[in-house]
Amino acid sequence: MRTNQILLPVTLALGALLFAAGFPTAPTIVASVDIEKIYRSLDQLKAAEARSVKLRGELEKRLATMTDTVKSMQEDLDSYQVGTPAHNDAMNKAILKAGDLSALQSFAKLKMESEQAISIRETYVSIRSTCGLLAKEQKIDFVFIDDTVPGINPTNLEGTMQQINGRRMLYSNPALDITDALIERMNSDFRAANPVMTTPAATPAVTPAAKPAVSATPTTPTTVPAGKS
Repeated sequence: MRTNQILLPVTLALGALLFAAGFPTAPTIVASVDIEKIYRSLDQLKAAEARSVKLRGELEKRLATMTDTVKSMQEDLDSYQVGTPAHNDAMNKAILKAGDLSALQSFAKLKMESEQAISIRETYVSIRSTCGLLAKEQKIDFVFIDDTVPGINPTNLEGTMQQINGRRMLYSNPALDITDALIERMNSDFRAANPVMTTPAATPAVTPAAKPAVSATPTTPTTVPAGKS
């Protein structure tokens, strides 16, 4: 009895201190999103992919033109007698042009990788920003990336354990998912800000079979970040 008489005032005092300190007393509201579905569904990223396809086509055209030039210069070498000043001069010019072609191939590859990285990064920033606004409007305290959605890819023991260790959620109630609401909000905002912009689905650029150098800019789909929190 004596112990209860002591504990009750102490408990009340601690409760008063916690309340005065501003600790939350209302239940925490959480939600989840499927990040892969978001990336697949956003008009913003589709527009970026369309620009990427256009850029790839322009680079491939430059590569094809330079490839033809190098091939022509190499063929012209046969019209000169080996060892003559004219032959040496033509060969040096062909070597320089081939170097320019190699440099352009490297530039094209790096440029495409850079553009894809920028579009993914900018889209992620937009997702975070809009998600924050949506959460505030709906009085949501935390929004988690639901990494229970993607399956475990078949691989060896080490690869399997890496995938499992990279996960942060074991279960997520589908009723708490706000993925569709976020997608709808982001697409609506994007269309409002870009009323004249069309967002056709990106299609692989056609690479002429007779232009081997064009393969320096292979058509690769935009990599969607895996669903990890």
